[in-house]
Amino acid sequence: MSVTTKIEVLERALKRERQARKAAENILESKSAELYSVSQALRQSNSRLKQLLSEKTSELEGVFMNINDPYVVIDLNGEVLNMNSAATELLGYDIAVEPFNLMNTVSHKAVNQVKRNFSELLSTGSYINSRIPVVTKNGERKLLQVNASIIYNEVGKAVAAQGIARDITEETRLREIANLQQKQLDLILENSPLGIILFSSEDDKLIHTNKALVDMLGYSKTEFENVKLEDLLEKNEKKNFKTQLKKLYNSEIDHFSLETKYITKDGEAFWGKTSINSVKNEAGLTFQMVATVENINKEKIARDQLRESENRLSTLLKNLHTGILLENQHREIVITNQEFCKMFGIEAPADALTGANCENAAEQSKMMFEDSDKFVADIDKILNDKKPVYADELRLVDGRVFLRDYIPIYNNEEYRGHLWNYQDITLRSRYKENLRRQKEKYSNIINNMKLGFMEVDTEGRIQFVNQNFCEISGYSKEELHDQVAQEVLLFGKDQQEGQKLLSRRQKGISDSYEIQIKNKEGETRYWLLSGAPNFDAQGRNIGSIGIHLDITEQKHLEMQKELLLENLAEQNERLNEYAHIVSHDLKSPLRNISALLSWTIEDFRQKLEDAELMNLRLMEEQVEKMDYLIENILKYSSLDKSDVNQKSIDLNEVVGEMLEMIYIPKHIKIKFRSKLPRIKENPTRIQQLFQNIISNAIEYIDKPEGLIEIDCQKAENEYVFSIKDNGVGIAPENHDKIFTIFKSLGNNKRSTGIGLSIVKKILDLHGGRIWLESTPGEGTTFFFTLKKES
Repeated sequence: MSVTTKIEVLERALKRERQARKAAENILESKSAELYSVSQALRQSNSRLKQLLSEKTSELEGVFMNINDPYVVIDLNGEVLNMNSAATELLGYDIAVEPFNLMNTVSHKAVNQVKRNFSELLSTGSYINSRIPVVTKNGERKLLQVNASIIYNEVGKAVAAQGIARDITEETRLREIANLQQKQLDLILENSPLGIILFSSEDDKLIHTNKALVDMLGYSKTEFENVKLEDLLEKNEKKNFKTQLKKLYNSEIDHFSLETKYITKDGEAFWGKTSINSVKNEAGLTFQMVATVENINKEKIARDQLRESENRLSTLLKNLHTGILLENQHREIVITNQEFCKMFGIEAPADALTGANCENAAEQSKMMFEDSDKFVADIDKILNDKKPVYADELRLVDGRVFLRDYIPIYNNEEYRGHLWNYQDITLRSRYKENLRRQKEKYSNIINNMKLGFMEVDTEGRIQFVNQNFCEISGYSKEELHDQVAQEVLLFGKDQQEGQKLLSRRQKGISDSYEIQIKNKEGETRYWLLSGAPNFDAQGRNIGSIGIHLDITEQKHLEMQKELLLENLAEQNERLNEYAHIVSHDLKSPLRNISALLSWTIEDFRQKLEDAELMNLRLMEEQVEKMDYLIENILKYSSLDKSDVNQKSIDLNEVVGEMLEMIYIPKHIKIKFRSKLPRIKENPTRIQQLFQNIISNAIEYIDKPEGLIEIDCQKAENEYVFSIKDNGVGIAPENHDKIFTIFKSLGNNKRSTGIGLSIVKKILDLHGGRIWLESTPGEGTTFFFTLKKES
């Protein structure tokens, strides 16, 4: 669209607008004429109304315009026609200054109500005590009580209304507050946890009770109407209650409070705190009583328990073996005990100090302490800080040592005092000092001993080693710390064994054993280890400790010894075989020689001289002796610890059978001084043991009447046997020789020097001992031991 075309369109639009505006002006001019006509009519009507009102009100003007209550006259549309000064003051409007409509002052929420009231006024002619909320010119809200009536003209037509209003705003507000307070009071009283009673001062009858009292005592409100308050009390409580109540009646007191025991309808008793106040009339006389009852059963029980607890606590504190001083916030003594007095040299009894002030106590007692100024300064700081202090060590000039505790006491975050606790640790301190010295001593021993010391935790990690352990292992302390010992030192199956040993330590088991380790250089070494569990001060297992001795050289010697023993056992076996062979090969020729000698003596008895026969008999005795010697050598060499066939035997039977087998000359008697016991041994060896000792005694008895006595005494784990003879005796220097093989004393032709050697070897194999007591010329007693039967 071109510019010219646009301008043409705009011109046509402006033309249409001018035409429309002209038409509107014509309409407005027409309406204005009509409105002017209506206005003129209204002005005439109002003029007439004002004239009528002037006529009507002139009669009452002297009455209403001067009353104290607000007075207002309005037309039927609500426009105010007249009002007195009280109305002007109340509403803030002045019709002399500006006209206003009374309906504009009515509260927005009450407009419909006022319209209904006005309709009622027009229909009935009047209304009274109508409450109308209004808003004054300055914005205040008022509540008016209005009495209104209609004003009629001379022909009886309603032309206006008049009314007198009374400002009841404050009165209504106070009444509402009072009602609200009464409701709140009733709600509080009914729902109060305290039992509340209103009763008459004339007959003590209950006038009102609340729900709490009903629940507390079990009576209904109807039942309470015929009950006096004292009827609810326990018998022993009534006298004191009546006394207090009488004082209240007589105005000697305004109120009283006491703890009494009540009895419920079911007969149960409970403690209640009763508070009673008098209600007086205008003349100041009591006409009613108000009582509150609070169930304090739990509180009283708790209070009694608290009192009992306080008594126990006080008794406990007074009898503690530490010095106790309890002060309040004013540094006054509440409790102290005799131990405190004893520690600080106070001669007065502990109870006599109660209430004494301790503000200068530090200055008075500071000379008892090594650092007196520090003692005072520390107390001042502690009291200023009001923070707990524990185990504060104090050293006294007389050598004693105290531990001091300070505990501040608060109640609801309010400082209420403090507790001092003094403990005499002189002995403990000395013990601790000795313990420290002992620890240093043993630490020096551990660090300098020629044994390897190692401490590990529960996981086997090394915590400490001494210098000798480093020397025998080749590792430094730094290289070993926190390493797992079995992984560093053990190898192969020994690592698994090391874990088992660690488990044994955790079970509290100690033991000793040999281990094979590799040192830092890779050399195999043998250690003797003695291990034990390690416990802390609370008795908890925290690992183990071990003492290590390098026995590599001894182990090598032991291996060599074992090899030598194996060789020796093999050689002994060969010697035994050789002994049997020799014994067999020697005995056969000896028997032949013995037989030949016997035949020669028999055949040439008549032909040989006595000297020659004597020589042959001597040769025969030597052959017999050699045969006996070979037999005993074979017995001695046959004795072996591995060849033990033990069983329970009765020695009375074994020895009895042996005595029947050996030759006992008629001039020798054998006597048992006690019954022999049962033992568990090899019967053949035990028989040989007794036989050799008794045979030896028989051979060396030189008295015309020989005596051998056999006895036995019990010891703790063994029997002590004795075989006593009255033979030639043995000199002291020969006591040890007689048990050596082939050592024979004297010239006894049958003595081979092997019999007692066999006895000694048998006892050695059976864990026994042998010794003797002897007097030359009088006899010998052999003592030997055998284990009891287990």
